Order: sequence, then C-alpha cells, then structure tokens
Amino acid sequence: MDKEAILAKPEAERTAEEVAFLEAEANEEKGMDIEAVKALVTKSAEEAMVKAVDRISSELVEKFVAGAKDARKNAIETGAKKVENQDNTRAFFKALLAGDKGKAKALTTSDSGSEPDDAQAGLLIPTELRNEVLRIAETQYGLARRDMFYLPFSGPGNSRTIPTLGTSVSVVWTGEGAKKGVTQPKFSLVQQTLKKLTAIVPMTEEILEDSMINLNTLLGQLFAEAIAKEEDIQFFAGTGAPWTGILNNGTVNHVDQASGDAYQLTADDLLDMIDATPTGALNGAKFYMNRQVLSIVRKIKTIDGAYVFAQPTGTLPGSIWNYPYETSDAFPTPAETGTGDAYILFGNLKQGAIFGDKQQIRIKLLDQATISDVDDSSINLAEQDMVALRIVERVGYVVALPQALTILKASAHNS
Repeated sequence: MDKEAILAKPEAERTAEEVAFLEAEANEEKGMDIEAVKALVTKSAEEAMVKAVDRISSELVEKFVAGAKDARKNAIETGAKKVENQDNTRAFFKALLAGDKGKAKALTTSDSGSEPDDAQAGLLIPTELRNEVLRIAETQYGLARRDMFYLPFSGPGNSRTIPTLGTSVSVVWTGEGAKKGVTQPKFSLVQQTLKKLTAIVPMTEEILEDSMINLNTLLGQLFAEAIAKEEDIQFFAGTGAPWTGILNNGTVNHVDQASGDAYQLTADDLLDMIDATPTGALNGAKFYMNRQVLSIVRKIKTIDGAYVFAQPTGTLPGSIWNYPYETSDAFPTPAETGTGDAYILFGNLKQGAIFGDKQQIRIKLLDQATISDVDDSSINLAEQDMVALRIVERVGYVVALPQALTILKASAHNS
C-alpha cells in the first residue's frame, strides 16, 4: 500500500486494512515487535500465576497441618501423666447417689461453657475421671485411637469438613524461553460426623463409697475398654450401622487374594498389598489383622523357604515383609471370612484416616432400671442394691486419604 496516499485521505474514509497498515508502520518505526510484547506479557502472567498458585497451595497445606498439630498439642494430654486425685470424682458420685444434682454439677465443668441436658445425656463427668478414661483408652486399648490421625472436635456442632490433598503440584522440564505449564494441587473435602457411643457399667453402691478403691482407675479401665473396643469394631469392620469401616470402604485400594480362602493366604498376597500402596504411604505403614490370621502368616514361607514373618529380636518388634503389624479382635477371623470379604489391612493410618471426639464425656446414674449383664442375665438395680453408670461419648472417624490404605479380600471360600 501507498502510505502517502492513505495519509492524504480523511480519517473517516480510510478502510480497516489501511488503518491496520498505518498502525503496523507506526509500531515498526518505534522499533516495537507486537508478537514479542504479547509473548512477554503471556510469559509474565503465567509465571506470576504459577508463583501465586504455589504460594496459596503451600499456605493451605501448612495451615491445615499446623492447625491439626496445634489441636493435638492443645488437647488434654491423655497420656502425659496418671491422675491420682480422685476426691472430686468420689464427691461427684456421692452427690449423684444422694440425688443432689446441683452439687454434682458444681463439681464438673463444661469445655464449651454450656450446661448439659440432664434429661438426655446426664452430667459431665469430673475432669480427672475423663482424663483417666481417655488416657487408658488411648494407651492400653484401641488401634483407632492410637494409630489414626487424632484431630479433636472443638466448638458447637456434630460435623466438620476437612480438606484433603488429592493431587500435588507437578513439575515439567521446559526449554529456554519455552512456554511453562501452569500446575496446581487439587483439594477434595471429606465430611466427618460425630455419633453417640454409650456404655453401661453396673456396680454395687459400696464400690462407689469404698475409699480403698481407686475409683478413677477402676471406672477408667471399665469405660475405656468398652469404648475403645466398639470404636475399633466400627471403624475397621463396621458395615454401615452406624459406621462403614475401612475393610468395607469402597474407595480404598484393594487386592483380591490369588486363590482360596483366608486359610490359604500366601506370601505373594501380602506382597501384593505392599505393592498396591503408594510409595508415599509406606513410611509408617503397618499390617492389621486378627491374631488368628497372624498365626497363619507366621507359617507362610517364600519360594526359597524363608518366612515372611520376622520374630521380634531385642528392641526390634516382629514384622511381616519388614513392616510392623498390629492385631485386634475387631478384625475378622479366618472362619468369619467369606468370598470377597476383606480381612487384612495394610497402610499408613496416620495419613489415611482421621479420628476425632468431643472430650465431654457425660454420665447418668441409673438406680431403678432393669438391665442386662454381659451374659444376658437381668439385673434389677433397686432389688440388688446396685447402680449402673451410663456414659455417652461423641466420636467419629473418616477415611481422608483412601490411597494410603489397602485391604486384602478373600477369594473363593473352600473350607
């Protein structure tokens, strides 16, 4: 095009092509490369976005992990020391026996500052008894409490949403001046809900009055054993009422046993469970099973005749394929394991599952009821000079990172 001829025309009569031609000429005269400018702006924007995504992602992860650590640190130290003072507990039960609920209330405190509903849940138990129950439950009983990631509930409500990391930030090799890909982690949300767990322990009134009995330890052991046992049964083997346990969770990794039932467990089946678990979850991973299944594992040999089970030696615990193990009656026995049933768990529970509770255990004194004993016999409390202590705990768990957990399912049941 003739630049001079175009400039001689009035601006209103110039075509779009002529206007574009003049703009290009002007930019060229200024020594500017439009494409280079666009590339520079795009590159700068991408780099800024990558930095922003990395910063925000890091802050989210750090905030979540730090919050969990702070919550655990600030929670009552159930395993820090054994509480010997039981005067408050004994005075509390004396007030209950005397029907003096006002005095019983005065001997307890609420973490949330709200008064409990006597008609529904009874009274909060004294702090030293609560600490003893939780200490014993955590240290002597219960795989869930010991091995799952502990994140206590705080504040009102029975549920909370927890962010979990689905995929992390990825990196790629790029050439000099080449376009860089934008990457960001993907977060998912899991809902954790509290449900009520109740235990009833009958005992004579004399036990509550006897000063020679360490009431905190006695009640702590009775309640802790009942609570922790039921938590393990539901969180590992629950079938949906009220909890779906890890063994029945459809989102975790699973390995189908090569052949046969639980009695025909092989070394390769256990090795396949390890291989099905991501590398990042292997540090801290364990095998979990019933002690009767462990008896079978201890006899399993590899092709060259070596046992996959290593006996404990010195300070080293026993292991299976060099990984530690835990046993619990919450897991099914070989006889209880049918076709397609999961009966062994492998993985890192600290990464895979979150356990939480509201540490406000409530108690109610029953003195007129007829209850069933452990052997299903009836106990008339009034006729037999007995009382029953009913405690209610709110507790819950959630599978937060199913990739960190692998279950083994039995094949055709041949027994």
